[in-house]
Amino acid sequence: MATQITNNGASLKITSGAQIRDIMKSQVIEISVVKTNIIKIDIGKGALYNVFIPFADVTEPVAADPETLKEAINAMIASSPAGTATEARQVEQTVKLNTIDANINNIKNSVGSLDGKIFFEPVIVDESNPQTIYKGFASPAANPADAVWAIQKISTNGDVVSYQWADGNKNFDNVWNDRVTLAYS
Repeated sequence: MATQITNNGASLKITSGAQIRDIMKSQVIEISVVKTNIIKIDIGKGALYNVFIPFADVTEPVAADPETLKEAINAMIASSPAGTATEARQVEQTVKLNTIDANINNIKNSVGSLDGKIFFEPVIVDESNPQTIYKGFASPAANPADAVWAIQKISTNGDVVSYQWADGNKNFDNVWNDRVTLAYS
């Protein structure tokens, strides 16, 4: 009966007539030639679990002799098509997962650092000039000399009121003590 042995990714597919058997490559302990013309696939679970294939029945892969067929099957076991699990791929995936984990922690820390800096109420308000009001947003314990402030400038010119931010953004990177000399847009 014709027998085909094909590389099926993580397994060897052995087809003999209507009977199909898949053997996981990771289970194969040894491939050997016994009685000069029988291929033995040892899966390490005792003699009754070994697979014996007469060399003369094998039509695929084509081999000149049992020893060449044994080497062809060993080559199939050694090959790892794209997408199959290997130790190198597991290490690669672990590195990627660790990078994702680090990025998630960075995002959590960034979001956590915004706590207390939400733009509900300013920490300091300067209304010393009736035409211009400065509002400083930062954490409640922020030092006015540190570059940890988002500063809003509210200017009135007649009936027109304009709202501008230091450096044109709401980033917490300005010094409250420099509010009058900062560039606003």
